[in-house]
Amino acid sequence: MTDDVRPAASLQPRSQASLPLLRVLPGLPESASTARRLARDLLGAAHPALDTVALLVSELVTNAVMHSLSALPGGTVTLALCPGPTGVLIEVCDNGGPASPWVAAPGDGAEHGYGLLLVDALADSWGTVVGPEGRLTWCRVLDSGAR
Repeated sequence: MTDDVRPAASLQPRSQASLPLLRVLPGLPESASTARRLARDLLGAAHPALDTVALLVSELVTNAVMHSLSALPGGTVTLALCPGPTGVLIEVCDNGGPASPWVAAPGDGAEHGYGLLLVDALADSWGTVVGPEGRLTWCRVLDSGAR
């Protein structure tokens, strides 16, 4: 008999054991770094799309905080990461606001305004759904071998 008792999932490679992640984060700028950490922890260092997913998660959470009612006191941002056999689905839901997200070119020398340009360039597909409870922006990142 052994004292080493671990769940079967811990014996599998991380890519097979990864389950979807759902977290409600405060509508604060530092939630972007929390979201990046969550993505890295979920996917693991060897995941082929890790860097792209981490960047896009950070951009989408930052946009949700900066451009929605989530930034108001008590506001939240909900992050869902759904890893699958060919890639990762990222969803970020905010508390809504006056306008839907759009891709716009930032002005010369701008330090901000590149978020959705990056999403558009790096994600294999993306979109936004607006409803009475808020706005959901999603993107799908395929593993490099699945393209």
